[in-house]
Amino acid sequence: MNINDKVKELAAAITKTTKYIELKQAHSLINKNPGLKKKVEEINNKQQELLLHYKPGQKELEPKILKLNEEIKSILVFPEVNRYFTAGNEFNSMISKIFKTINEAIESDLKQ
Repeated sequence: MNINDKVKELAAAITKTTKYIELKQAHSLINKNPGLKKKVEEINNKQQELLLHYKPGQKELEPKILKLNEEIKSILVFPEVNRYFTAGNEFNSMISKIFKTINEAIESDLKQ
């Protein structure tokens, strides 16, 4: 068994899920509007930056987080953006469950 082949199979299976297909369609709609695409990319970049530097209880990031939340709220009025963020959240949740399942299987095997 080649682990890389299994990873490719898993990736192929993921691309066939309804959650991935919805995300891809929502992403396509965003890409058709350069203004929305730019704003979504800016928000995604800010989110990533905050996630990289965030530590629980870190007070100096709170204003940045609140500002970003306001930016997100203001752009969610666009149905295609709302669809994109919803699809992204659902896809990320699915991926998180996959990782959790893999981790639980490995932990179970280690206990034996």
